[in-house]
Amino acid sequence: MSEGQFSAALEKLNDLNDEKTRYLRLVCLNAMGEYRQSMMEGANAKAMAKETYYDVLVAYLEALKECEEYEKAIDILVEELSMPYIPYEYESLFNEVYDQILLEKQEMNAQLDRSQIFSIEEIEKLLDRKNVNDDLLYMALDQMTQLNIRMLLPALHRYLEDDLKPAFAKTLIMETLIQQQIDDEFEVHKNGHIYDFNPAISALVLERECYQGIGKQLVRVLEDDNPALMNQCIDYLEYFLYASYPQEIYEDEYALYAAGIHYYVASMQNIDVSEVDLEVDYNVNLEMLEEVLLALKSIE
Repeated sequence: MSEGQFSAALEKLNDLNDEKTRYLRLVCLNAMGEYRQSMMEGANAKAMAKETYYDVLVAYLEALKECEEYEKAIDILVEELSMPYIPYEYESLFNEVYDQILLEKQEMNAQLDRSQIFSIEEIEKLLDRKNVNDDLLYMALDQMTQLNIRMLLPALHRYLEDDLKPAFAKTLIMETLIQQQIDDEFEVHKNGHIYDFNPAISALVLERECYQGIGKQLVRVLEDDNPALMNQCIDYLEYFLYASYPQEIYEDEYALYAAGIHYYVASMQNIDVSEVDLEVDYNVNLEMLEEVLLALKSIE
Protein backbone atom coordinates (compact mmCIF):
# COMPACT_ATOMS: atom_id res chain seq x y z
CA MET A 1 0.00 0.00 0.00
CA SER A 2 2.81 2.44 0.82
CA GLU A 3 4.16 1.86 -2.70
CA GLY A 4 0.74 2.44 -4.27
CA GLN A 5 0.26 -1.23 -5.17
CA PHE A 6 -3.34 -1.31 -3.96
CA SER A 7 -4.47 -4.19 -6.16
CA ALA A 8 -1.67 -6.42 -4.93
CA ALA A 9 -2.33 -5.36 -1.34
CA LEU A 10 -6.04 -6.15 -1.71
CA GLU A 11 -5.22 -9.76 -2.67
CA LYS A 12 -3.41 -10.18 0.66
CA LEU A 13 -6.15 -8.61 2.78
CA ASN A 14 -8.29 -11.72 3.20
CA ASP A 15 -9.08 -11.93 6.93
CA LEU A 16 -12.63 -10.56 6.87
CA ASN A 17 -13.04 -11.23 10.59
CA ASP A 18 -10.39 -8.61 11.39
CA GLU A 19 -11.73 -5.07 11.52
CA LYS A 20 -8.40 -3.46 10.56
CA THR A 21 -8.19 -5.71 7.51
CA ARG A 22 -11.67 -4.64 6.46
CA TYR A 23 -10.71 -0.99 6.89
CA LEU A 24 -7.58 -1.42 4.77
CA ARG A 25 -9.65 -3.12 2.07
CA LEU A 26 -11.85 0.00 1.90
CA VAL A 27 -8.77 2.20 1.60
CA CYS A 28 -7.45 0.07 -1.27
CA LEU A 29 -10.77 -0.08 -3.10
CA ASN A 30 -11.25 3.69 -2.86
CA ALA A 31 -7.70 4.29 -4.05
CA MET A 32 -8.39 2.04 -7.05
CA GLY A 33 -11.64 3.86 -7.83
CA GLU A 34 -13.68 0.73 -7.09
CA TYR A 35 -16.26 2.73 -5.17
CA ARG A 36 -19.20 0.42 -5.84
CA GLN A 37 -17.40 -2.55 -4.28
CA SER A 38 -16.10 -0.35 -1.47
CA MET A 39 -19.65 0.80 -0.77
CA MET A 40 -20.91 -2.79 -0.55
CA GLU A 41 -18.05 -3.84 1.75
CA GLY A 42 -18.33 -0.63 3.78
CA ALA A 43 -21.66 -1.54 5.36
CA ASN A 44 -20.22 -4.79 6.75
CA ALA A 45 -17.02 -3.09 7.87
CA LYS A 46 -19.03 -0.44 9.70
CA ALA A 47 -21.14 -3.07 11.47
CA MET A 48 -18.13 -4.87 12.95
CA ALA A 49 -15.76 -1.93 13.49
CA LYS A 50 -14.81 -0.88 17.00
CA GLU A 51 -11.32 0.62 17.24
CA THR A 52 -11.39 1.55 13.54
CA TYR A 53 -15.02 2.72 13.56
CA TYR A 54 -14.53 6.36 12.59
CA ASP A 55 -11.84 5.60 10.01
CA VAL A 56 -14.10 2.99 8.42
CA LEU A 57 -16.91 5.50 8.41
CA VAL A 58 -14.79 8.08 6.56
CA ALA A 59 -13.86 5.54 3.87
CA TYR A 60 -17.43 4.26 3.60
CA LEU A 61 -18.81 7.79 3.22
CA GLU A 62 -16.28 8.52 0.49
CA ALA A 63 -17.56 5.50 -1.46
CA LEU A 64 -21.20 6.48 -0.94
CA LYS A 65 -20.48 10.02 -2.13
CA GLU A 66 -18.66 8.82 -5.25
CA CYS A 67 -21.54 6.44 -6.04
CA GLU A 68 -24.00 9.34 -5.59
CA GLU A 69 -25.77 7.47 -2.80
CA TYR A 70 -26.44 10.81 -1.17
CA GLU A 71 -29.49 9.89 0.90
CA LYS A 72 -27.73 6.93 2.54
CA ALA A 73 -24.67 9.07 3.29
CA ILE A 74 -26.83 11.85 4.73
CA ASP A 75 -28.70 9.39 6.98
CA ILE A 76 -25.38 8.11 8.37
CA LEU A 77 -24.03 11.62 8.94
CA VAL A 78 -27.22 12.82 10.63
CA GLU A 79 -27.11 9.82 12.95
CA GLU A 80 -23.44 10.27 13.80
CA LEU A 81 -23.62 14.03 14.30
CA SER A 82 -26.56 13.64 16.67
CA MET A 83 -24.57 11.36 18.99
CA PRO A 84 -23.80 12.79 22.46
CA TYR A 85 -20.08 12.32 21.89
CA ILE A 86 -17.93 12.22 18.80
CA PRO A 87 -14.17 12.99 18.64
CA TYR A 88 -13.71 16.61 17.64
CA GLU A 89 -11.53 15.91 14.59
CA TYR A 90 -14.16 13.57 13.18
CA GLU A 91 -17.05 15.89 14.04
CA SER A 92 -15.36 18.67 12.05
CA LEU A 93 -14.65 16.31 9.15
CA PHE A 94 -18.19 14.91 9.12
CA ASN A 95 -19.68 18.42 9.07
CA GLU A 96 -17.48 19.25 6.10
CA VAL A 97 -18.44 16.03 4.29
CA TYR A 98 -22.11 16.70 5.07
CA ASP A 99 -21.89 20.12 3.41
CA GLN A 100 -20.10 18.67 0.38
CA ILE A 101 -22.73 15.96 -0.06
CA LEU A 102 -25.60 18.42 0.19
CA LEU A 103 -23.97 20.65 -2.43
CA GLU A 104 -23.40 17.71 -4.77
CA LYS A 105 -26.97 16.56 -4.21
CA GLN A 106 -28.19 20.07 -5.05
CA GLU A 107 -26.16 20.13 -8.26
CA MET A 108 -27.52 16.74 -9.30
CA ASN A 109 -31.10 17.81 -8.58
CA ALA A 110 -30.56 21.06 -10.50
CA GLN A 111 -29.52 19.04 -13.53
CA LEU A 112 -32.68 16.96 -13.16
CA ASP A 113 -34.71 20.18 -12.83
CA ARG A 114 -36.09 19.35 -9.41
CA SER A 115 -37.27 22.07 -7.03
CA GLN A 116 -37.07 19.85 -3.92
CA ILE A 117 -33.39 19.85 -2.99
CA PHE A 118 -33.52 19.41 0.78
CA SER A 119 -35.84 17.34 2.91
CA ILE A 120 -37.54 18.88 5.94
CA GLU A 121 -35.13 16.94 8.16
CA GLU A 122 -32.12 18.29 6.27
CA ILE A 123 -33.35 21.88 6.53
CA GLU A 124 -34.01 21.46 10.25
CA LYS A 125 -30.48 20.11 10.76
CA LEU A 126 -28.98 23.05 8.85
CA LEU A 127 -30.95 25.51 10.96
CA ASP A 128 -29.73 23.91 14.18
CA ARG A 129 -26.07 23.68 13.13
CA LYS A 130 -23.63 26.16 14.68
CA ASN A 131 -21.64 26.78 11.51
CA VAL A 132 -23.20 26.37 8.08
CA ASN A 133 -21.83 26.96 4.62
CA ASP A 134 -23.49 30.20 3.37
CA ASP A 135 -24.42 28.68 0.00
CA LEU A 136 -26.20 25.79 1.70
CA LEU A 137 -27.98 28.04 4.17
CA TYR A 138 -29.39 30.39 1.57
CA MET A 139 -30.36 27.52 -0.76
CA ALA A 140 -32.29 26.02 2.15
CA LEU A 141 -33.95 29.35 2.96
CA ASP A 142 -34.94 29.73 -0.68
CA GLN A 143 -36.52 26.28 -0.69
CA MET A 144 -38.40 27.11 2.51
CA THR A 145 -40.44 29.64 0.55
CA GLN A 146 -41.90 26.71 -1.44
CA LEU A 147 -42.64 24.52 1.59
CA ASN A 148 -45.31 24.54 4.25
CA ILE A 149 -43.15 26.31 6.79
CA ARG A 150 -45.38 25.18 9.66
CA MET A 151 -43.47 21.88 9.64
CA LEU A 152 -40.34 23.81 10.69
CA LEU A 153 -41.78 26.08 13.37
CA PRO A 154 -39.91 24.57 16.38
CA ALA A 155 -36.57 24.89 14.54
CA LEU A 156 -37.43 28.43 13.42
CA HIS A 157 -38.25 29.48 16.98
CA ARG A 158 -34.81 28.22 18.06
CA TYR A 159 -33.12 29.92 15.11
CA LEU A 160 -34.67 33.34 15.71
CA GLU A 161 -33.81 33.19 19.41
CA ASP A 162 -30.14 32.36 18.76
CA ASP A 163 -27.96 35.49 19.06
CA LEU A 164 -25.25 33.92 16.90
CA LYS A 165 -27.35 33.28 13.79
CA PRO A 166 -26.87 35.75 10.88
CA ALA A 167 -29.19 38.74 10.84
CA PHE A 168 -30.02 38.59 7.13
CA ALA A 169 -31.00 34.92 7.34
CA LYS A 170 -33.35 35.74 10.22
CA THR A 171 -35.02 38.45 8.15
CA LEU A 172 -35.54 36.10 5.20
CA ILE A 173 -37.12 33.58 7.57
CA MET A 174 -39.41 36.26 9.00
CA GLU A 175 -40.48 37.32 5.51
CA THR A 176 -41.34 33.72 4.63
CA LEU A 177 -43.36 33.46 7.86
CA ILE A 178 -45.23 36.64 6.88
CA GLN A 179 -45.90 35.42 3.35
CA GLN A 180 -47.36 32.19 4.70
CA GLN A 181 -49.48 34.15 7.21
CA ILE A 182 -48.21 32.28 10.27
CA ASP A 183 -50.09 33.43 13.36
CA ASP A 184 -47.58 32.70 16.10
CA GLU A 185 -45.53 34.64 18.63
CA PHE A 186 -41.77 34.60 18.09
CA GLU A 187 -38.92 36.06 20.12
CA VAL A 188 -36.26 37.48 17.81
CA HIS A 189 -32.73 38.15 19.09
CA LYS A 190 -30.93 40.52 16.76
CA ASN A 191 -28.10 43.05 17.01
CA GLY A 192 -28.19 42.98 20.80
CA HIS A 193 -31.96 43.55 21.01
CA ILE A 194 -34.93 41.27 21.65
CA TYR A 195 -38.14 41.77 19.65
CA ASP A 196 -41.61 40.25 19.86
CA PHE A 197 -42.71 39.23 16.37
CA ASN A 198 -46.01 37.92 15.03
CA PRO A 199 -45.87 37.33 11.25
CA ALA A 200 -49.65 37.53 10.86
CA ILE A 201 -49.68 41.21 11.82
CA SER A 202 -46.30 42.24 10.40
CA ALA A 203 -45.38 43.84 7.07
CA LEU A 204 -42.60 42.75 4.74
CA VAL A 205 -39.36 44.72 5.08
CA LEU A 206 -39.79 47.00 2.07
CA GLU A 207 -43.54 47.37 2.49
CA ARG A 208 -43.19 49.27 5.75
CA GLU A 209 -43.86 52.99 5.86
CA CYS A 210 -40.35 53.69 7.15
CA TYR A 211 -38.86 52.50 3.84
CA GLN A 212 -40.93 54.98 1.87
CA GLY A 213 -40.54 57.72 4.47
CA ILE A 214 -36.75 57.58 4.77
CA GLY A 215 -36.42 57.12 1.01
CA LYS A 216 -38.44 60.28 0.32
CA GLN A 217 -36.15 62.28 2.59
CA LEU A 218 -33.07 61.03 0.71
CA VAL A 219 -34.67 61.79 -2.66
CA ARG A 220 -35.66 65.29 -1.55
CA VAL A 221 -32.10 66.21 -0.53
CA LEU A 222 -30.01 64.29 -3.08
CA GLU A 223 -32.03 63.85 -6.27
CA ASP A 224 -30.94 67.11 -7.88
CA ASP A 225 -27.45 67.47 -6.41
CA ASN A 226 -26.12 63.91 -6.56
CA PRO A 227 -28.46 61.24 -8.02
CA ALA A 228 -25.69 58.61 -8.00
CA LEU A 229 -25.17 59.06 -4.27
CA MET A 230 -28.95 59.02 -3.81
CA ASN A 231 -29.19 55.58 -5.45
CA GLN A 232 -26.36 54.29 -3.28
CA CYS A 233 -28.14 55.60 -0.20
CA ILE A 234 -31.39 53.90 -1.21
CA ASP A 235 -29.50 50.63 -1.68
CA TYR A 236 -27.92 51.03 1.73
CA LEU A 237 -31.31 51.87 3.25
CA GLU A 238 -32.61 48.50 2.03
CA TYR A 239 -29.53 46.77 3.43
CA PHE A 240 -29.98 48.46 6.79
CA LEU A 241 -33.68 47.67 7.02
CA TYR A 242 -33.07 43.99 6.22
CA ALA A 243 -30.26 43.80 8.77
CA SER A 244 -32.22 45.57 11.54
CA TYR A 245 -35.75 44.18 10.92
CA PRO A 246 -38.09 44.06 12.88
CA GLN A 247 -36.75 47.19 14.60
CA GLU A 248 -39.38 49.93 14.49
CA ILE A 249 -38.50 53.31 12.97
CA TYR A 250 -41.12 55.97 13.60
CA GLU A 251 -42.18 58.89 11.42
CA ASP A 252 -40.39 61.51 13.52
CA GLU A 253 -37.14 59.55 12.98
CA TYR A 254 -37.27 59.33 9.17
CA ALA A 255 -35.24 62.49 8.52
CA LEU A 256 -32.73 61.50 11.19
CA TYR A 257 -32.09 58.08 9.63
CA ALA A 258 -31.94 59.63 6.16
CA ALA A 259 -29.29 62.09 7.34
CA GLY A 260 -27.33 59.27 8.99
CA ILE A 261 -27.42 57.12 5.85
CA HIS A 262 -26.43 60.11 3.70
CA TYR A 263 -23.44 60.83 5.90
CA TYR A 264 -22.44 57.15 6.29
CA VAL A 265 -22.60 56.26 2.58
CA ALA A 266 -20.84 59.48 1.57
CA SER A 267 -18.06 58.72 4.05
CA MET A 268 -17.60 55.24 2.57
CA GLN A 269 -17.25 56.91 -0.86
CA ASN A 270 -14.74 59.47 0.53
CA ILE A 271 -17.20 62.27 -0.18
CA ASP A 272 -16.91 65.20 2.21
CA VAL A 273 -20.19 66.06 3.92
CA SER A 274 -20.69 68.93 6.30
CA GLU A 275 -22.55 67.95 9.46
CA VAL A 276 -23.91 71.47 9.61
CA ASP A 277 -25.35 71.10 6.09
CA LEU A 278 -26.93 67.82 7.11
CA GLU A 279 -28.48 69.49 10.13
CA VAL A 280 -30.03 72.13 7.88
CA ASP A 281 -31.01 69.89 4.95
CA TYR A 282 -32.73 67.30 7.09
CA ASN A 283 -33.66 69.55 10.02
CA VAL A 284 -32.05 67.21 12.56
CA ASN A 285 -30.11 67.45 15.79
CA LEU A 286 -26.40 66.60 15.48
CA GLU A 287 -26.29 64.87 18.85
CA MET A 288 -29.13 62.54 17.84
CA LEU A 289 -27.43 62.01 14.47
CA GLU A 290 -24.40 60.56 16.27
CA GLU A 291 -26.66 57.93 17.86
CA VAL A 292 -28.01 56.93 14.44
CA LEU A 293 -24.50 56.65 13.04
CA LEU A 294 -23.56 54.29 15.87
CA ALA A 295 -26.62 52.19 15.02
CA LEU A 296 -25.59 52.03 11.36
CA LYS A 297 -22.03 51.00 12.25
CA SER A 298 -23.31 48.30 14.63
CA ILE A 299 -24.71 46.24 11.74
CA GLU A 300 -21.55 46.21 9.58
